[in-house]
Amino acid sequence: FAIGSGPARALGSSEKLFDELDYRDKAASAVLVLEADRPPPPALVEQVAKACKLAPDRLTFIYAPTSSLAGTVQIAARCLEVALHKAHELHFPLDHIVDGIATAPLPPPQPDFV
Repeated sequence: FAIGSGPARALGSSEKLFDELDYRDKAASAVLVLEADRPPPPALVEQVAKACKLAPDRLTFIYAPTSSLAGTVQIAARCLEVALHKAHELHFPLDHIVDGIATAPLPPPQPDFV
């Protein structure tokens, strides 16, 4: 349906990366930000709730089209995440990284997303 980011990923994701990093969150509620132009369908809400071991009303979904200002910010904000993921894939010891900063251009919102 959409690319998602936020605390719900660390709470209920089946991504191998979270196991490799030995990182999981425990929380009574969760948030997931979606790159989407519409709300998630009920079946997806149920699926995420089940994975997070939460009731659906304990989840907050925020959705933003990639062509919107919020969507472009979300995409640009991932540049540090992508760099850290690459370092992990190259087997660089992530515990040696003590700080990080990244910059990325922020394009203006576009009404006609291709």
